[in-house]
Amino acid sequence: MPAMQPARVASQPPVPAAPVVPPPLAAAARSAINALVITPDARFHERTRSVLDEISTVSGAFLSPADPGDVQWLVGEAGADVVVLDATDCEAAVARVVAELAASAPRLGVVIVCEHLTHAARDLDALPKWGWTRDLRVAVQQAHIDGSPLAPARQRLRDVRRDLRGVGPSAIARR
Repeated sequence: MPAMQPARVASQPPVPAAPVVPPPLAAAARSAINALVITPDARFHERTRSVLDEISTVSGAFLSPADPGDVQWLVGEAGADVVVLDATDCEAAVARVVAELAASAPRLGVVIVCEHLTHAARDLDALPKWGWTRDLRVAVQQAHIDGSPLAPARQRLRDVRRDLRGVGPSAIARR
């Protein structure tokens, strides 16, 4: 015996498909920042990816960030807004990289981490590599707003004002 199906009235239009729901706010915020992590440490890269996944799209390169040319090329390829550099055991080289990035890409945000709290790491204002996850997340967000730490303040302020059009003056970081 065939199963009975409900009768459909000929004048009744078909039921429309469910409306497309926009992505959640977290996905929209995540796409706002493109972060590039350059570290030879795969474990740190995975940790950084999990920490920053809420606020950014994360790409990475498993190498020491000691060569300015390599870092500039990687930043260009990734279309990065912020680069996280692991300065462990190469603090002086990372200082040169940051200086070149400030000259060539003043809007690029730079966050430096280091496993050892050396004088050179302190001079770079490096975060502890295995420090608080919130500190890393906030540093990436702040670097996205501020740009390079070595760019002239006037340039950073003009770029921040341009990027934050429509945001009240209380939201602009004061230095």
